[in-house]
Amino acid sequence: MSTGELDKETYRHIIEDYFRAFGTGDFSNVKFSSDIQFLSPISGITMNGRRDVVNFVSGVSTRVQAVNIISTAVDFPVASGVWQMTTTQGVQYTLHNFFRLDGQGLLYIWPMFDPKAVMNDPPGLLHWLRGAGYYEVVAQTQKQPTGVTVSRTGRTFVCFPRWIDYPWPSVGEIAKDGSVTPYPDESMNIWDEQPGNSAGSHFVCVHTLYTDANDGLWILDPASPGQKGIVAGGPKLIKVNLESNQVERIYLFDPSVAPLKSYLNKLRFSEGYAFITDSNLGALVSLNLTTGKARRLLENHPSTKSEAQTTLTIDDINYPFPPVHVDGIALDPAQQFIYYKALTGRTLYRIPVKALIDESLTPDDLGKKVETVAVTEPTGGIEFDTSGNLYMTAVEEDAIKVRRPDGRFEFFARATNFTWPDTIAVSHDGYLIFTASQLHLMPAHNGGVDKRSPPYNIFRLKLPSETESTSSS
Repeated sequence: MSTGELDKETYRHIIEDYFRAFGTGDFSNVKFSSDIQFLSPISGITMNGRRDVVNFVSGVSTRVQAVNIISTAVDFPVASGVWQMTTTQGVQYTLHNFFRLDGQGLLYIWPMFDPKAVMNDPPGLLHWLRGAGYYEVVAQTQKQPTGVTVSRTGRTFVCFPRWIDYPWPSVGEIAKDGSVTPYPDESMNIWDEQPGNSAGSHFVCVHTLYTDANDGLWILDPASPGQKGIVAGGPKLIKVNLESNQVERIYLFDPSVAPLKSYLNKLRFSEGYAFITDSNLGALVSLNLTTGKARRLLENHPSTKSEAQTTLTIDDINYPFPPVHVDGIALDPAQQFIYYKALTGRTLYRIPVKALIDESLTPDDLGKKVETVAVTEPTGGIEFDTSGNLYMTAVEEDAIKVRRPDGRFEFFARATNFTWPDTIAVSHDGYLIFTASQLHLMPAHNGGVDKRSPPYNIFRLKLPSETESTSSS
């Protein structure tokens, strides 16, 4: 046995563990060499290092539902294995993998596909490997979307902020053919760019939509075009009755709730209150839906703030981003806790709903109710399913990740065209819908060059069959 060489049976187990990991999505126990290299079957480029290799194979594994190991052979320092994987669309591929080994485990991986698969359906194989073209696209838009939501009856709505594009419409309903119709009517979508009453009764810069348990549509308008400052009289939350398609109520926010540089971003509901994130200044807003009284909360607490030294690296490019404070927000299935985190931050927090609505608590007392849940990564939208899985948009990795109830944090779906996954909605018939907004490709993050490439995709992913939602946003 050579220096550093392991016995053949150990190498067989290592190779089998690697194959099986495609079925579980968990590569944490696979013994990769610290110098691991992987020859990409897509580009022919060799990936170097555990992080890059695991990121790639983890993404592929989200599209695998079964693994069958046929054979392995070890003749140190080389090995090979033949195995089959069945995709989540029921297609079966046979692969012949070649390996180089060292004393730590797998040093080099070269996967080869059955030539029949390559010859019979090369586009299908590439779609499966990359993810692009593999997942259902609900709609494509020419304007940059942020929010999306699905009603109990299956109606899908989308919104477009007034950033660098003129939004038409600001809020729309997506038809079955993918077209977008202004909602609830054309007139609310036509703002004359005047402050005051006009800004308060028309869409200025809509960022988020939400459908509640009673099928009411909520439209959050931070009224800050280009995020350069609010338009006086414009910040508001609008409730629309989806049966009558009429506005039921408009909650206007004065400067004590929505200051000049605020940006009201996402929201959730519980106990007769709305809870809203302010991603520009860093705070939560609670709104009593009966009285209309709103309060800014935790605005001096570190949990609502961006974390220093958090950089955004996408496709090996470091993007210059200003601090984006508390952004994503979710209500747990038991409706006891509000979960939240900053986009340019890695820490996930939660706080009891009862604490947020308790007006007797001082700011210091309220801050003591905040709990640290986990350290994750920069994310935008977050949402629970009824099983307690928390889905998060992994903006750096073109992916949707999921934090399991036991604390595991893993890929749920990944594709090269999940370009800045933004807002998540979980529909009542068991689908996860999200926008891909290409936010990092805007001129502000690329030296003034607009690198966005319409159309923008809105995706739909099937959740596990036992998953059924109680809300969507």
